[in-house]
Amino acid sequence: MKAVFAGVILLSFVAGVFFAPYFSLSSAAILALFAIFFVISLSVIPQKWLWISMIAIGFFFLGVLRYQQYSLSLQNILYPKDNNLKITGQVVEPPEDTKKATKVVLYDQAKKAKILLILRPFSGIKYGDYITSEGKVVVSETDELKNPLLAKGISAQMVFPKVEKASVIKNMSLSMKAKNLLYSVRNRFEETINSIFPEPEASFLAGLLLGIKRNLPDWLMEDLQKTGTTHLIALSGFNITVIIEALRLVFSKKSAKMSFFMPLTAIAGFVVMTGSQSSAVRAGLMGAMMLLAYRIGRQSSASMAIILAAAVMIAANPFILRFDLGFQLSFAAFIGIIYLAPVIKQVLPFKNESVKELLAMSLGAQIMAYPVILYYFGNFSVISLLINLIVLPFIPFVMLIGFVSAFLGMIWTGFGYVISWTVLFSLRAIIYLIHFSASLPFASLEGLNFSPLNLAIYYVTVLEALFIYKAVRRRSLIFGK
Repeated sequence: MKAVFAGVILLSFVAGVFFAPYFSLSSAAILALFAIFFVISLSVIPQKWLWISMIAIGFFFLGVLRYQQYSLSLQNILYPKDNNLKITGQVVEPPEDTKKATKVVLYDQAKKAKILLILRPFSGIKYGDYITSEGKVVVSETDELKNPLLAKGISAQMVFPKVEKASVIKNMSLSMKAKNLLYSVRNRFEETINSIFPEPEASFLAGLLLGIKRNLPDWLMEDLQKTGTTHLIALSGFNITVIIEALRLVFSKKSAKMSFFMPLTAIAGFVVMTGSQSSAVRAGLMGAMMLLAYRIGRQSSASMAIILAAAVMIAANPFILRFDLGFQLSFAAFIGIIYLAPVIKQVLPFKNESVKELLAMSLGAQIMAYPVILYYFGNFSVISLLINLIVLPFIPFVMLIGFVSAFLGMIWTGFGYVISWTVLFSLRAIIYLIHFSASLPFASLEGLNFSPLNLAIYYVTVLEALFIYKAVRRRSLIFGK
């Protein structure tokens, strides 16, 4: 009963955040609406559920209020339009280099706001630098462009401004110094991968381990999109779920402690190697909570752990629920593994338990996560399910050996080079399979409009199918059929 009570409250808060954009109400109106719900519930809700229902409604509107408060705090930061401005601040996120530009997040100390700077490629700006940026501030007019920035706490942006360094890595906080160290390790790790692996295998492995896409060839990026495998190189919970389940499966045969601590160590290594980026930290936190729940040994504990972790992160930044693809993929993949994987494992025809568990985990994560990809990109890969079933079982091996190769290569390149040959064939085989599959006729349907309503219908259908299957199976067990 306590678990149900806590779950209802947390889900109500999350639901309030999700539906908040549809409430154009003041705080007073929301409180009045809550009072109306309270009066109605007194006559229609059974006594034992009354207080749970009322608290749930209260937390729903608390979610609405938190979303609106967070949104207003960001949107009230105003900059004059069409005027050249000088903004001085510190680079508070590691610069993101791409082939066309460098993205830098600058903290405007005067406004207490974050500004996204789009600079020329390889501009030389580093994390922690104090810089002065001069140019026109652009505030996105459409929600499609504005909301993903707000989800990262960014209020506006400057496109190709003039930039001058005021000072280099001065007065960094302790947390920034720690992050700067992690980012330096990440850069060194990436350089090692590039030195011991050929292309495009090096870029693909950097995507798998670090979420770095800047060096990926255009043709490979297009192939990943056509085959529905872009999640492999995204900093989301999808990769972490693969790591957790594979290591847990391997070490569970040896000891319960190792099946807990080895995946936990792998999660920590993943977060560190990615430079402790926010998306990786969130995915790592949810993965650690799921491991802890598995340690307790109950599915209800696993689901409660995931919901609690998600609710805390959403309370801190409500925009990630609706506009952060990495968070959504993480949450969907974890839910797929907790609820769908056990059911899928029961119906798979394979005799080998390890194979069944890996395939069930992959299918569960895909079924829940792929519609999110379809909603954002509008591309439906006809062959995605098949390709993922073939590729995903090899990903833990590739990531583990690739990580060991690069780690040893940081000590001495010769070590990494020798071990890299054990995984090079697998990398080439995966890339070839993805490329071959993407070249097939009608491999992908593009330009589809998958609306939020379609997304809701899909998940409701999956939920109903899950309930029906469990009800039929329960009846079969009772009557011995």
